[in-house]
Amino acid sequence: MAVSYKKLWKLLIDRDMTKTQLRKDAQISTGALAKPGKNENVNTEILVKICKTLHCDLSDIMELTDEGMVNKMSMKETSKYISLILRHKPETIGITLDEHGWANVDELIEGVNKTHPLTMDTLEEIVRTDEKQRYSFNEDKTLIRANQGHSIPVDVELKEVRPPRYLYHGTGEKYVSSIDEQGLIPKSRLYVHLSEDIETAIRVGTRHGKPVVYRVLADRMSDDGIVFYKSVNDVWLTKAVPVEYLKKEDHVFVGLNALASKLRYSPQNDEYEEGAVLAEYKWDDIQAALISILLDDNCVKADYEKAAEIIWDAALAGKEIQKELIVGLLYYRLGDRNAPYDNNLIWSIASELKDLNYANSEYDPYKDEGISKKLDEYGIRLV
Repeated sequence: MAVSYKKLWKLLIDRDMTKTQLRKDAQISTGALAKPGKNENVNTEILVKICKTLHCDLSDIMELTDEGMVNKMSMKETSKYISLILRHKPETIGITLDEHGWANVDELIEGVNKTHPLTMDTLEEIVRTDEKQRYSFNEDKTLIRANQGHSIPVDVELKEVRPPRYLYHGTGEKYVSSIDEQGLIPKSRLYVHLSEDIETAIRVGTRHGKPVVYRVLADRMSDDGIVFYKSVNDVWLTKAVPVEYLKKEDHVFVGLNALASKLRYSPQNDEYEEGAVLAEYKWDDIQAALISILLDDNCVKADYEKAAEIIWDAALAGKEIQKELIVGLLYYRLGDRNAPYDNNLIWSIASELKDLNYANSEYDPYKDEGISKKLDEYGIRLV
């Protein structure tokens, strides 16, 4: 078990109180307040001062949490590293893949452990819980491979499957002219990746800027002799999609906007209704809708603030969040260039997603090159 002080930071947000105010009112040092920011052990005297200042109990500012939850972000980073190794660069840790993309599990664990803590139990959890089911073990779990997405020449033993009438491909607006000219090509990958539903394509496109969705006339391609495969995690693959089989979808935001409208601020919406909406939809769809709200100049500040509250709860729940884009958009809508730490809510989100010390950090989101690069894709600049 480990100690978490996330309750303290949430309480400060609820009280509209900054960490500087807390430090002054509780008469504690900057160093003392930095310890809960890093979830380190804090002197009982300091905790008592904080509780007296906030008129609360210890249970209101701290809790015991599962080590696995504390290390969840670390596990995500390890999973991304494994993806790099099994799809693109096995030489990074000095291993090789066989002709079918399999890697020796013991060698993988030994190699990954040089930079990212990894045990067999953790690897099994990564494979089991990965939302996109990127990896597979062989029967006795001595070998592991990525199910698709390789840029290196391997044969993952895909089976040829006749596709449905339509498949979909999501991309960013900046790639449209190239696609309209040459169709869909795999670029660094071995195959073009397609989805069966437009919602998944919208989510994929959102990662690359304003999303554009193409409908692929898959059955016609199949009739013309073009081969399709379906990976074990339900991604459709083909070598390329010529222009004549592509139709650009109109109104791709219809479903997204319907969800976004339910998530916008409304005095009539109570917590029950909001909770029902969040329970009804997948997190990826909710995140895409929240991004559309933060991109919409016609929304009001209350809409952006409500989006921030939903994102904060998702961050505390360990949801997969597009951190550079989300943090950048929140600061674009709600931040103050001259006082980046004064908005407790968005600073808490930035601290959580960027693994920062909430109570004592010199990080400036306005100078983060990763954020600037991501916002550039949407024509947005933080100034």
